[in-house]
Amino acid sequence: MTGAVAPGSVATAPRERGWRWFVFALVLMFAITATPVWPPTFAPVAALLRLLFPIEQFALLVFVAIASCAVVGWWVGGQVWLALLWVAASGWTVWGTHFETLGYGAFVRGWVLVFSASFGLVCLATHARPFLGRALAAVALAVVVTVAGIALRSPSAGGTFDDAARMISAEYQHRLDGSMGAWHRRTESAVWQRFATAAPEAAGRADRAMSLITSLAEPSRASRVFRSSGEGALLVLAPALLGLESLLALALGWAAYHRLSRVRIGPPIAALRELRFSDQLVWGLIVGATLLVLPTFAEWRAAGINFVCFFGTLYALRGAGVLTWWIPDRFAMVALLVLVVLIPLLGPVWVLAIVLTTTFGLGLGDTWRDFRVGTRRPTSLP
Repeated sequence: MTGAVAPGSVATAPRERGWRWFVFALVLMFAITATPVWPPTFAPVAALLRLLFPIEQFALLVFVAIASCAVVGWWVGGQVWLALLWVAASGWTVWGTHFETLGYGAFVRGWVLVFSASFGLVCLATHARPFLGRALAAVALAVVVTVAGIALRSPSAGGTFDDAARMISAEYQHRLDGSMGAWHRRTESAVWQRFATAAPEAAGRADRAMSLITSLAEPSRASRVFRSSGEGALLVLAPALLGLESLLALALGWAAYHRLSRVRIGPPIAALRELRFSDQLVWGLIVGATLLVLPTFAEWRAAGINFVCFFGTLYALRGAGVLTWWIPDRFAMVALLVLVVLIPLLGPVWVLAIVLTTTFGLGLGDTWRDFRVGTRRPTSLP
């Protein structure tokens, strides 16, 4: 992931290939955005996705990311009509989407504008850096601006972020109510009653899954770690999840722009097996763990768990890259089938915990010992 377009020059390149994964990502983008209208049968999955994506209008973030890339491309010598087209399209989408004037709606409009502007400025100021470095810097800048704005608008009495926490809590509760209503309509139907009679164990698992998802966002069911703040786990993790969602939107917007324009603003996004980033990011993980563990920083525990979640996810992705580097292509499908078989045996929670623990350990270890240096990636079984 090296090389970029220098300011004042135009670099043209053929449109990126590899449409299979790009189209798959686009389908997921629209599916995530449409979670509020999913059929009641998929209400548990829709509820989980609506909680994992703080801005459930995920396509909105992608559109403004494409517009930001188009503006940067025009600045370095690209076509102005493409920039104007995407700026107009993203502006119409942002202001045409039905949002509340205050609360969550105002936050969404403010975040998408700040985060897209931050990415454009970072691209212009750091034209020699690869995508991930620019995206992380843009998200950090957007977070700083947003936190400053919230601090300035917060009343003198009470906590600085109390209003923002109440806004997120109310929005999550609204989403849970919608998903729970759809699920209750499903379980009260005659079709579900016959299914529950024929397969009571499967029906019970579905109900328990829905209850577990609900407990992740209900303040009254907060786990022991988050009880001090009176909020559910995913409510506390909303800032980290928003940062990760923004990174995904920037990656998809970057890939989409380079398929629409021949003017490059940077190198293409590398495959997961080549994912690397600065080893200095480990300090974000160390700071988060310190805030989370030491009792003297109890008031900063929410910030600590967000640091751990955000940077821990990055290192888990890095560890997944190490795994895909080691595993031959022909064996990758076999490994995936093994995970699918383990899900009904161990349960999805245990399988997810095992995968995350393994990938996080490999990613963190790759900071001190680059597992991919001096080794050739196997492409087939020996």
